[in-house]
Amino acid sequence: MVKILVADDSKFMRMLIIRLLSSCGIKNIIEASTGEEVLEKCKQHKQLHLIFLDINMPGLNGLQTLREIKKVNPSVKVVIVSAIGQEGTVKEALQSGAEEYITKPFSQENILKIVKRFLAQ
Repeated sequence: MVKILVADDSKFMRMLIIRLLSSCGIKNIIEASTGEEVLEKCKQHKQLHLIFLDINMPGLNGLQTLREIKKVNPSVKVVIVSAIGQEGTVKEALQSGAEEYITKPFSQENILKIVKRFLAQ
């Protein structure tokens, strides 16, 4: 069973991504609003397939969280979804283990393509 974690401090953004994922038939979706909560959920749910992760979150930011995720579960695919599109931030995220970096606002088609590509692997 496919298991996806959506992490963003904005409830609206989490709901938007969850709605998109649900429209693809994905039912097992977990939410988190802080970096610490993401790490807790990663430890609870060892079989995560994909994580959508924001950069600006309270506590641990997305880049710090990403590095910790990769220590706990190196095989999980992480997609950064952030309003920050600066080249340095994108480069750091990809070097830290993110598979993709999407800037907000994003197209729904882009999210769906990424989901289909990573879940097909």
